[in-house]
Amino acid sequence: CGKLKQGSGECLEEIITSKPGKTPIQMLHEYGTKANLNPVYDFEKAEGQVHMPVFTYKVTMGDITATGEGPSKKIAKHKAAEAALNILKGNSNICTRLLTASKFS
Repeated sequence: CGKLKQGSGECLEEIITSKPGKTPIQMLHEYGTKANLNPVYDFEKAEGQVHMPVFTYKVTMGDITATGEGPSKKIAKHKAAEAALNILKGNSNICTRLLTASKFS
């Protein structure tokens, strides 16, 4: 499987499949560390009624940008990280062979 870049260790599916208990935020951070890219999270907005809010977070890592929504800031941030991982899985430069076994498929 192709690596993140020349000389680096694990590729994306190795990070996901070897650490099934990690959150999307942790996995994206670990991938970013190995790729020398730090994910940057930005709170975008809160909408909806007070008793049913919808929060939106955006994550940017290199040229990848993804957003996530949820009933709490924490869930919105996790969904943004998960969306970024899904974008990375679809990138032909990232290994994808084992991703179908991950919890994000």
